[in-house]
Amino acid sequence: MEENTTVRLLIWDIGGQEQFAKLRTIYFKGSNGALGVFDLTNPQSLLKLPGWISSIKKSVKKTIPMMIIGNKSDLERQVERSEAEDLASRLNCEYLETSAKTGDNVELAFETIAKACLQGITE
Repeated sequence: MEENTTVRLLIWDIGGQEQFAKLRTIYFKGSNGALGVFDLTNPQSLLKLPGWISSIKKSVKKTIPMMIIGNKSDLERQVERSEAEDLASRLNCEYLETSAKTGDNVELAFETIAKACLQGITE
């Protein structure tokens, strides 16, 4: 793969609001990659990820690259890195921590998932 490959990402933020539950599978079906984002200051948000990942896998019906992102790394964490890394490993996902506020690792998250998607296409 060339170093200067241009990739267009179409990102859907499908938050957990119940009124959007029926739409989620529609968005999941055409996915070539997924980012499961949780809040490092909210342990409950980490506990919801296995259900999200399972739902994505059922809807997509193919293996796609998935990453778990611990966001708000600029704040006092309530979720230990080791706990999040263990969950990511069990779900067969990469793990990265970001801060949307400071921008820390945000670009890296998108670059990583884009490269993983491209790799899946070329294999």
